[in-house]
Amino acid sequence: MPKTPEMINDARAYINGSADFYPTTELELPEIESLTADVEGAGISGKIEAPVEGQIDSMEAKITMRVPTAQGMTLIAGRPITLDVYADIQRFDAGANAYSHSQMRSAMRGRIKSVKPGSLKRGETTDSEFTIEVHYLKMEYDGKTTVEIDKFGYKCVIDGVDLLREVRANIGM
Repeated sequence: MPKTPEMINDARAYINGSADFYPTTELELPEIESLTADVEGAGISGKIEAPVEGQIDSMEAKITMRVPTAQGMTLIAGRPITLDVYADIQRFDAGANAYSHSQMRSAMRGRIKSVKPGSLKRGETTDSEFTIEVHYLKMEYDGKTTVEIDKFGYKCVIDGVDLLREVRANIGM
């Protein structure tokens, strides 16, 4: 029987290599959306919005914190940031009647795009939000790289296949 992924048991975020960003309550991973171009003409019935292979649109990640910290409030005005997120994926094996766990890691590099400090109200969290424009994304499951997008390095590797290898060669890179 398969092990059914159920939920994120817990996660932790690390900023710029070492600082544990412990007040993080939520991390929204970037949407990975291909750039597209309209294709139409003779031999095509209508129009197709075709993905441009290996070319990824703008990617944003969001960090929500319970309250702003001194470190968090320095992450403004386009500052470069490195973000490592480790998550535990809880699974259930119905055949063995037991839990198992997998690790998911997301490594990102980018720049702070916006900071929303939140609202101050007695006895409540501020839900401060930090938006990051991501230019590098690497996702791993149990140590296996599944996605690696490096916009400045001109790489888009999905499940071990570099979608831009031929393009780099064709344009002299």
